[in-house]
Amino acid sequence: MRRRSGFVAGWILVAVAAAAGGAYVSRTSAQPAGDAALEARLTRLEDMEAIRRLLIEYGRTFDARDFAAYGALFAPDGVWQGGGGASYTGPDAIQQMVERAFPPSFYPNSHHVMTSIAIDVTGPNSAIAWSRWTFVVEGEDGLPQPLRGGRYEDELVRVDGQWKFKSRRVIAELNG
Repeated sequence: MRRRSGFVAGWILVAVAAAAGGAYVSRTSAQPAGDAALEARLTRLEDMEAIRRLLIEYGRTFDARDFAAYGALFAPDGVWQGGGGASYTGPDAIQQMVERAFPPSFYPNSHHVMTSIAIDVTGPNSAIAWSRWTFVVEGEDGLPQPLRGGRYEDELVRVDGQWKFKSRRVIAELNG
């Protein structure tokens, strides 16, 4: 009967992994088969999903022009780094930067498209991520058009139980 419960638990883990974007850490004969191993794998998947959600919230809060929520995605000492060597540290400074740089009249119907998300949990409270972004705006003809695109290189940290950006490096690779 113990074998069957491991089989069922494995399929539950596969279902959770599928919901988390297909990431699945397979069990090999070298991995312990106990509850602690299963708990560790589940925690890792939950962390990856929370981080994926953080990456998506970055674009969502920007597009909604909710710059207070945008800044709050960063750790107290979190750093946003952009083109031209620009760098801002801390949620308040990051919020003020985007408020100045992107007034409500700046492409009001913009959308961030986040793709190719890769997340590596490196410790119980640390992770790194890499992803692509495309900034889509409403063109003169009323149709959506990509304006800019590039990649993000992130260091993440857990602060008071929540994943935050420790460092987000924004690298533009496509300028329309």
